[in-house]
Amino acid sequence: MKKTTLLIIGLLMAAGVAKAQDIVTEFQHENGKYFNFHNIVEADDNTLLINCPMFEMYGSGPEYGSMFYKISMEGVLLDSLLVSLDDVPLRTFFEPVPGINGQYLYGRFERAGNDSTTVLRMTFIDENLSIINEKSVLLGDYQGHAILSTSDMFIDPNGDIIASFVRNRCIHMLRIGIDGELKFQRQLPELGYSLSVQVRHTGVYSEHPLRYSFWGERMTSNFVSEVHVLDSLFEEIEVHPYNSLTTQPTIRFMSGMQEHLAMYDESSYFYTSRATGTINNQTHFYTALARYDRSHNLLGYKLFDEDDVNISPIKVTAVAPDTIYYSYMTTTGNNQLALACLDADLEIRWIRYVYDPDCFHWATTMTVLRDGKVAVGSYKYGQNPGRIFVVVVQDELCDVDEKQFVIRPYSYYPNPSQTEIHLQYSPDVTPQNIELYDMQGRLLRSKRNNLESLNLQGLASGTYTMRVTLEGGNVFSDKVIKE
Repeated sequence: MKKTTLLIIGLLMAAGVAKAQDIVTEFQHENGKYFNFHNIVEADDNTLLINCPMFEMYGSGPEYGSMFYKISMEGVLLDSLLVSLDDVPLRTFFEPVPGINGQYLYGRFERAGNDSTTVLRMTFIDENLSIINEKSVLLGDYQGHAILSTSDMFIDPNGDIIASFVRNRCIHMLRIGIDGELKFQRQLPELGYSLSVQVRHTGVYSEHPLRYSFWGERMTSNFVSEVHVLDSLFEEIEVHPYNSLTTQPTIRFMSGMQEHLAMYDESSYFYTSRATGTINNQTHFYTALARYDRSHNLLGYKLFDEDDVNISPIKVTAVAPDTIYYSYMTTTGNNQLALACLDADLEIRWIRYVYDPDCFHWATTMTVLRDGKVAVGSYKYGQNPGRIFVVVVQDELCDVDEKQFVIRPYSYYPNPSQTEIHLQYSPDVTPQNIELYDMQGRLLRSKRNNLESLNLQGLASGTYTMRVTLEGGNVFSDKVIKE
C-alpha cells in the first residue's frame, strides 16, 4: 500500500451546546494540494472512509492521485492510501459495493491515447484501505471527438453503475455492471445549439418506476435550467424547466449555479440552486431549497439569505425520515460553511456554522450516517488552501436556541505548535477568556486579555485542551498539540 504523510491540523470538539456532539477534523498534505472532495462512506466497522483527489508538485512535474483516509468517528486518523493516476480523472465516484460487506468501489473516467478512447477504471478497496481488485471498461473509440463534459457517476437501485458523457454534442448514457460488463449504452439525439452540450448532476429521479435525470441549460433570453427525465432504457420521457419560484415571481433561479436534484419520497423530490431577487430596487442573493411533486408542481420552498451575502448551495441534499439536511457556503463577508436541519414542512430546526477567515469551504458531499449523525466534507481554497475538512453533527438539537448552533466561530493555528497558538475570531463574536488544561483536567493557564494568542512555551510535548469562552457564555473546547 502506497501511503503519504499527513499533518493533522486539528481535532475540535465543540462544547456547551445542549445534547450536541460535533467532530471537526482537518488534514493537510505536506507536499501537495487537494482540489476537490469526493465522498464520505461509513464503513461497516463504524469508521469513516474519505476520498479526495490531489496532486503533488515535483521538479519533474505534477503527480496526480486520489487519496483515501480512514478515520474514527472521533476524528482520529487510522490509515491512508494513495492511488496514483496518470492525469486528473474526468469524473470519479466512491461508494459501497452493493451486496458485499466491507468492499468499496472507486471508479473514474480516464482519457487514453489521442483522447478518442474513453476508459472507466474500477478499483475495489476493502475497509482497511487495501486494493483487492481492479478492472477497466473500454467505452469505445469515437474517432477523435473529444469528451466535452462528464456527469456524476452513481450506483443505481439495481446495483449497476450509471454514467454519461458528451461527445460531438451527443449525450451517451451507460449502464455498467459491477463485474465490468458494459450492459447497455444509448446515444441520445444531438442537442444542437439550443441546449448547452454538457451533462450535470445525473441521478435517480424515482425508484418505482425506475427513472433517471440529468441537467441541461436552455439558451434563451435568460438561461433556464432543465431537468431531463429518462426511463430505465435511457429513453427521454419528459423535460421540465426551472426558472421562477412561482409564489414569488421576483425571485428567480440562477441557472448554472450548482443545481441539484434529490429524491425525498415516491411522490416528491428536492431541487436546489442559487437564486436572485429584487427588493426595493436592490438585488439579493439566496440559496433556494424547493420541493416539487412528480408532476413538477411546487409544494414548498425555503430561502437562505444570510444577511444578503453571496451564497451557494452544495450539490447534495441528504434526506432521512422526516429530516432534511442541507448545506451551503457564504462567499463574501464572513467565510462560513452552514449546515441546516429542516423538518418535512421545510421549517428550520437548527443551523450550524463553521467559520474560517482565511479560506472558503467548498462543500461537495454530505452523507447520512447511522445513529442520527450526518457528515459533511469540503476542501478549502483561499489564502491557506489545500486542506480537506470533515464535520460530523448529531441530530439532537431541537430544543436549543438556533443562535447557539455555532461550530467554533474562530480559527486557531498552527496546530501542532512548538511556541504559541494564534486565534482569529469571527467579527460577530467577542472572546472573554482562554484556559488551557492538561488531559487530567488540571488548569495550567488562564488569560482574559490579549486573547489573539496562547503561549505554549514551557509545556511538555503532548495534547492539551484549550477552552475559549465567548461573550454570552458559550464555551468551546479544542484539542491542541504541543510539539
